[in-house]
Amino acid sequence: MSDLLVLWDLDLTLLDPAGFGARMIGPALAETLGREPVMGASFAGRTDRAILTELLVLNGMERPDDDEVTRLMNSVADRCERYGQDLLDAGGGPLPGALRAIAAIAGLPADQRVHQGVVTGNMRRTALLKLRLCGFSGLPDPRLGAFGDHHADRADLVREAIAAGRSRGLQVSASSAIVIGDHVHDVRGALDAGAACIGVATGRVSADDLRAAGAHAVLPDLTDVDALLAALSGATRPAPGRA
Repeated sequence: MSDLLVLWDLDLTLLDPAGFGARMIGPALAETLGREPVMGASFAGRTDRAILTELLVLNGMERPDDDEVTRLMNSVADRCERYGQDLLDAGGGPLPGALRAIAAIAGLPADQRVHQGVVTGNMRRTALLKLRLCGFSGLPDPRLGAFGDHHADRADLVREAIAAGRSRGLQVSASSAIVIGDHVHDVRGALDAGAACIGVATGRVSADDLRAAGAHAVLPDLTDVDALLAALSGATRPAPGRA
């Protein structure tokens, strides 16, 4: 029997970041450049590595290398950790039903072998900070996850999270992994990696757009635990056209 790995996106799925990332990135980028930066990159649904690489290009670095991107990521993470309270002060926090949804899945019988991990575009340090600030005490398990430090493609995050599960002894494959996210990038990343996806229309993408992208189920939010558990059960069955 396979283990079921539920992989949660963070921003606008489990929690409202209230613009925290953008407020931290701007000053960190200004410090890196020594001047006021151009801030023209799209943030929604993308990994931190992809966002910060694009921002460096927009600000005159034609081909930033890994070291340059990593230095900027570290600078952003340092600032996030220094000013973490800003997320809560700006109105951020767990989205309605999110903490109860996590608890409901954690409370499923052990013989169902369901585990909860993270697949997020946030770099690891900022993801762990947001989870702590928003009251997610160890679940979803960041050891069963992947973060936006090293990849631009969200499918690679899903593959890395599955590999992390295997490294911890879980019998998990793409066909027994389900991504839960609010953006079409979450859906496409899951499908490209061979996993299922449940869309949650709590972000800036409509339920119709999540369905059109290929989500196996779409929920308006996380407040209905029974609907979430039913969607998880349904998503483990192949959708039409999916092997």
